[in-house]
Amino acid sequence: MVVMPATLPTIDATTALCCAPLGSAAWDATDAVEVAARLRALADANRVRIVQSLACCEGHELTTSEVARELSVTDATASHHLKQLEKAGLVKPRRDGARVLYRLDLDSTRAISRTLNVTCGAHASCCT
Repeated sequence: MVVMPATLPTIDATTALCCAPLGSAAWDATDAVEVAARLRALADANRVRIVQSLACCEGHELTTSEVARELSVTDATASHHLKQLEKAGLVKPRRDGARVLYRLDLDSTRAISRTLNVTCGAHASCCT
């Protein structure tokens, strides 16, 4: 029997990631959904490779065809991966005539980094 992963609720990826670092007192269930949706988009090696390619320098952009060539996949597969990253708010599309260029959303990726900067220790609320 094949077990399909549970679908995460739709998030508003047009806003920056919400949350304080893990381990801080300011967390709630909504924060967990926001973080999980973004991490789930990164839970695929091809999507991590796309983010890596876009992260080479600020403002770097790639088309779907460029991503497909880089990953050695079809344009349709590359488009699927880019759409998942876009839904999670990790990349932003920009239309240039008939082409769509994708750029890393640096605010969103940096917010994930800040969230994963775990604050654990005697000063954390769970330890008091």
